[in-house]
Amino acid sequence: MIVDTSALLAYFDAGEPQHDAVAAIIEGSRDPLIVSPFVIAELDYLVLTRHGSDAEQAVLSELSGGAWELALMDRERIRAATRLVETYSDIPIGITDASNMVLAQAYQTRDIATLDRRHFQILRFSDGSAPRILP
Repeated sequence: MIVDTSALLAYFDAGEPQHDAVAAIIEGSRDPLIVSPFVIAELDYLVLTRHGSDAEQAVLSELSGGAWELALMDRERIRAATRLVETYSDIPIGITDASNMVLAQAYQTRDIATLDRRHFQILRFSDGSAPRILP
């Protein structure tokens, strides 16, 4: 399962309205929990600016602790994400959401944990299918 910034933010912050729903999906998953490096960058910024350095360090320690699949974005994947950004330039989706779609295809999953329904309801994989948005 691909885990987007919004889902991770809710997961790591018990005060977020969707925390319990996201925690149930993440903790109940038997699939690898795949995180894009762009998601980590967004999450780091948001946690640091909203909750401070201690929270940032706790989140980064958790993500680097081995339970999460920290995906690589090589040149080929960046190109694929760039094509998605170009295809959906009228939205615009940005590199983070595009990387999540590329990684979903690379890891052969349709499942994306996100609270960002606005973008992911529109996005399609190369075969025309839609991602399965969780929760």
